[in-house]
Parts: sequence; structure tokens; C-alpha cells
Amino acid sequence: MNIDIMQIIGSYGFPILACIGMAWYVKYTTDKNREDIKQSRESHKEEMTKITEALNNNTMAIHDLSILIDNFIKGNKK
Repeated sequence: MNIDIMQIIGSYGFPILACIGMAWYVKYTTDKNREDIKQSRESHKEEMTKITEALNNNTMAIHDLSILIDNFIKGNKK
């Protein structure tokens, strides 16, 4: 009976351990990838907020310049 159990462990032990090891590796890699993606998304969100703010500021500046140019042109026509 001992030989049969030892033979079973010898025959199937390595594949079982290898499967468990690979499952752990896949889980570890997936968790690490999710963490990296989360950090990347947060960084991208901050960047987009800054870009949106800069775009809005530029739009306001162009609007103000347009008004100044219109006033300048109207003033020179008189």
C-alpha cells in the first residue's frame, strides 16, 4: 500500500504542484496588472483635468482677444 501511495504522489505530485504554482503566478500577475492599470488611469485623469483647465483658459483668452480686436477695428473705422 505504501508503494502505491508513493507511486501516486510521485506520478501526480509534480503536475499538481506545477498547476498550483502556475495558478499562483497568473493570479499574482493579474493583480499586479490591475494595480498598474488603476495607477495609470488615475494619472491620466489628473492629466486630463489639467488639460481641460488649460483649454478652458485658452478659450477665454481667445474670446477676450476677439473682443479687443473687434473693439479696435470698430474704433479705427470711426
